[in-house]
Amino acid sequence: MKTIILTLWFMSGGSVDIPMEVKPGEFCDDAYMKVIKWKENTNYKPGSYDIWGYYTYNDKPIFAHTCMETDKKTYFYYNEGE
Repeated sequence: MKTIILTLWFMSGGSVDIPMEVKPGEFCDDAYMKVIKWKENTNYKPGSYDIWGYYTYNDKPIFAHTCMETDKKTYFYYNEGE
């Protein structure tokens, strides 16, 4: 197992750093999918130009994510075997 830092940026502003353990063969997106939830937009109607849903963390909509090594200087993409 390898520890990385998953950073989530919120639509309302701000971000959060989450230490995550990833197994060999796991990607950054695997860590992301472990902590987020999909939420349907109840106001969505076809042709309304609203989004039909979004990912959330603690009920806060997310617009971006990044994974970094614990030194926060190197991006993490894939665990080759640690």
